[in-house]
Amino acid sequence: MAVAYRRFGLLKAFVQSILNQTADGWTLHVMHDGPDEEFDRIMEAYAREDGRVRYSHTPVRHNDYGHTLRDEGLRAATGDYVLLTNGDNYYIPRAIEYLAGAVRQTDADAVIFDMIHSHERPGGRPQAAYNFFETAYRRLSIDIGAAIVRRELAAAAGFRDKTHDADATYFEDVARVRNGALGIAKIHRVMLVHN
Repeated sequence: MAVAYRRFGLLKAFVQSILNQTADGWTLHVMHDGPDEEFDRIMEAYAREDGRVRYSHTPVRHNDYGHTLRDEGLRAATGDYVLLTNGDNYYIPRAIEYLAGAVRQTDADAVIFDMIHSHERPGGRPQAAYNFFETAYRRLSIDIGAAIVRRELAAAAGFRDKTHDADATYFEDVARVRNGALGIAKIHRVMLVHN
């Protein structure tokens, strides 16, 4: 599930990165923060091309980093695992293949993976853009788009925080659902470029 607000060039790169996956077994729902005719036009073409692609928009813009949309998306999610991300990110072509393999091998509640940010100081770290960002399941060390979570845990946690740091709150809430006994697997590969 991805949230979007304009940035249509990056949105096209994101959707194409999902369409280019080497493994099946995915569905994509992109939600736009508020109505936008250009978004609808772009996404309608993708939905016609591949029936696994769905799209919608909220009646009004919430302007809360996409968190209201994430909460709605979690309630509507299907499948065994959920990836919450942004429509301006993109993934390597084998991301879903690696994630499916990790799930088969570990049956983890959450699978995290490393990433690269296209901007300076990701997570407040003193590093330049396009440098390796090693993730960990803790505040300031994980991004919403760098993990899949078992759907029933994600839905139970919800997305209650609407602040800048809501990604970390979401992951903490997922762990609370399991009373801190969350099974986490880590793929030591960069699979996400965060824009």
